Amino acid sequence: MGGVPESPPTALNNIKSLKFFTMSLRNVKEVSDVVYLITSCPKLQHLTIEFDSSGINVEGVVQFLRPQSFLYGALKLQRVQVNMFMSLEMEREFIKFILASTPVLEEIFFWNFVYLGVRSGKQMIDEIEEFRRASPNVDFIFEEDE
Repeated sequence: MGGVPESPPTALNNIKSLKFFTMSLRNVKEVSDVVYLITSCPKLQHLTIEFDSSGINVEGVVQFLRPQSFLYGALKLQRVQVNMFMSLEMEREFIKFILASTPVLEEIFFWNFVYLGVRSGKQMIDEIEEFRRASPNVDFIFEEDE
């Protein structure tokens, strides 16, 4: 699984919004299924995703996500909301996939929980703004929990 499906199931053709709560980024099968579902919804405009990045076995997920960043133009997303973002490697690879695959993306809203203490919002924004992206006009919004 993974990548752009050749012919998505008809039931997915009219989905405009998806929400994934607690997507495990340590599970290649789960990440592959989410990427398949996202790329199978040709009218998908809004995506909300909450990362669960606990665990140490992430290399498989990173290796799966890297080639997905070359699906230029595959997604029609306009807005993405990312919850529980700590800027870990597998999270950054997922964001690279979204940015590189979405030419009409207008906004990514990151909800960063400061008490996790990984990086400041400014550091994350600076790094993410350097990622290759299909849409030149993406607004990056970071909100930190006090």
